[in-house]
Amino acid sequence: MKTVKLSVTLPKELVEQMKGLTTNISAFIAAGMYEYVSREMGRRAIKESAGAWTDENHPDLQTLDDVEKYVREVRSAWRRPNL
Repeated sequence: MKTVKLSVTLPKELVEQMKGLTTNISAFIAAGMYEYVSREMGRRAIKESAGAWTDENHPDLQTLDDVEKYVREVRSAWRRPNL
């Protein structure tokens, strides 16, 4: 994987804590940023999709019983046949 060198400013106490946990600060920060970016992308996707589900779009899923029936049907396709 290609890398890019950056200059960032971090609080001194945070850097000291990281040094106490790892000898490879760059890899430590990269791992943390992968987690943060993944979580942020998920948060934004949820925010952008808010309101996409409406009762008018899904009249077959109006009640809890409707939803449970739908989930049972979907999950039944996951079962392997008895061998």
